[in-house]
Amino acid sequence: MRISKFWKALDALTDAATDRREWASLLGDEFACVVVDEPGCCLPLLRSTGTRTTSIACPSPGGDGCPRQVVHHDDGTIRAVCGDSPKACADLDLNKNDIMIYGLDRVGLARSIAAALDLSDRPASFDRRPVFRIGSHDVFAGRGFPVFLTVPGPLAREDVAQFDDVITHPGPKLVLAPTSSSIPPQLAAALDREGVMRMALEDLVHLDDRGQLQPCQPSTVVFADLRAQIASGTDNAVSNLAWALPSNARWEEIGIRFVADEVVIVSFRGETRRFEPDGLGLKSAKNGKPKAAWTYLKAFAMQGGRLPVHHAKSAETSRHQKQKQTLSKALRAAFGIADDPLPTVGAEYVARFVANADDLQQGRQGQSRRKFAD
Repeated sequence: MRISKFWKALDALTDAATDRREWASLLGDEFACVVVDEPGCCLPLLRSTGTRTTSIACPSPGGDGCPRQVVHHDDGTIRAVCGDSPKACADLDLNKNDIMIYGLDRVGLARSIAAALDLSDRPASFDRRPVFRIGSHDVFAGRGFPVFLTVPGPLAREDVAQFDDVITHPGPKLVLAPTSSSIPPQLAAALDREGVMRMALEDLVHLDDRGQLQPCQPSTVVFADLRAQIASGTDNAVSNLAWALPSNARWEEIGIRFVADEVVIVSFRGETRRFEPDGLGLKSAKNGKPKAAWTYLKAFAMQGGRLPVHHAKSAETSRHQKQKQTLSKALRAAFGIADDPLPTVGAEYVARFVANADDLQQGRQGQSRRKFAD
């Protein structure tokens, strides 16, 4: 069974939430499939938020008295009353359930899609950002592409910055959205230029006889183009890695310690390797000097793995954002770990790996002391 009305409703509703009565009107026969307290619900993706609406949508909106206001009478009855004179829409008798607001369970949706598509490396918890990774589709052991989910709604932002984690990931990547119209055309064009594949859930999955999401076609067919890109690039990708780590490697297991201005020692599960800027793809081919992103990596190490996102001047904020994107892309390409090594947490970029520059700082302090002594 297709649930096209459900996917289209997610495009139409701000924050993917509205009163139960409107959900019923929008979803029709799909309503019982996805509302958590409906008898026979098999895919509980719509849950009560615990709040009540104060107005009810009108069939002919536009008047000064729209939408109809919810009025609670002393005898316990509830009515939706048109404020226009003469009335443009009929008043409605309501019950308590009608005015409860139900919203999308985004985590439940992410888990259901990841299970339906048999994605690997699913996050233990899903964050609340507008675009977030829900897992990876493996083509070979340790080689695949990340899958992201977004449910932007009718007020979708058009700035591409919200897709930083997607764009900076090297190689093929996939973004899922409710429908082919969920992402605004200008933003979709920008993602296309960055090589981001987009797919619509309304075309990708359906409900099976048990009421579970399932792919409409085998994933090897649906993802054939992306799999081909991985297959054709595997040899080059492996040879280009600075360090071919196991497929289950995580950034949290990596340490990057600066022992000189242009030398780092990288540690992973008790093993260490020495790298200079060119070994991590951070050396300029034009002048042979370290790129700005290497300096940015050193700044992370000297500041305990945290750097501010925002600066006093917008141009400075933009410059740091580009350096962060470049560094994330280089580190992913060097070590082959799909997750963003430098996610945004609050108002900071925070390194998932352990960044350390104690050797540099101690050396400089020692030099200062020697100079002072001399």
